[in-house]
Amino acid sequence: MRTVKIILAAALAIFMVASCKDPNFVSRQDYDALMKEYEDLQAGSAAIREEYAQQAKSVDNILEKLSQISGSTVVLRSDMERGTAQMTQVQQIEDGLDNIKDQLDELEKATKSNRQLRGMVASLKKVIAQKEAEIEDLKAEIAKRDATISEQHKTITEQSGTIENQNATISAQQENLRALLAEQAQMLFQAGVDFEDLGDEAPEVSLRKNKRKMAEFCEAMYRKAIVYYNQAQAAGYPEAAYRISAVEEKLAQ
Repeated sequence: MRTVKIILAAALAIFMVASCKDPNFVSRQDYDALMKEYEDLQAGSAAIREEYAQQAKSVDNILEKLSQISGSTVVLRSDMERGTAQMTQVQQIEDGLDNIKDQLDELEKATKSNRQLRGMVASLKKVIAQKEAEIEDLKAEIAKRDATISEQHKTITEQSGTIENQNATISAQQENLRALLAEQAQMLFQAGVDFEDLGDEAPEVSLRKNKRKMAEFCEAMYRKAIVYYNQAQAAGYPEAAYRISAVEEKLAQ
């Protein structure tokens, strides 16, 4: 293209000089045709320059986006080490790569006549492929980590449910135990009452020997009653304390 431009320019100069020496050397029609071809050549050259400028701008834009994605990948790897990486980060990087791939496809269609630019596009596509493979590896690591965390949460939830059930069982057992102790305390207290009643209801006898034996019997009953009252008090039966004092007064008489 540049060679054609030089030839046409030289031809135009020759024609212009020749025209000055001999007006009949070249026709006006030939001159106008040559000038038009020259102008068309200039216009075409300007269009080519504009096209190359746009392609260079597209390449710069792609390189800038690749740089941003590389930075995002570094951040993603750092977050992976800290255990804070998220799938949303991966998705943003993948979206950026897809956008770059679309730009490269468009650029490749527009650069069929530019071997150097086609080579650059091919190189950039290889870089994109490598970056995609890297992101896929990171994506797999995050998915594996998320699966592990999900399994841990599931285990914790199951264990929490088991603990809650165990606590409910323990609570029920404690309630049953309290009821049982209360019942036992009542039984002990009642046994003390029964022995105290036996001492109170002992029949009166006239003979001294029999009186002595009856007194020993009553004392034994009262002491038995005190034993059960003490056990009832220890089991949490508050009325037993009053009964102990009453029986001790009877023993002191």
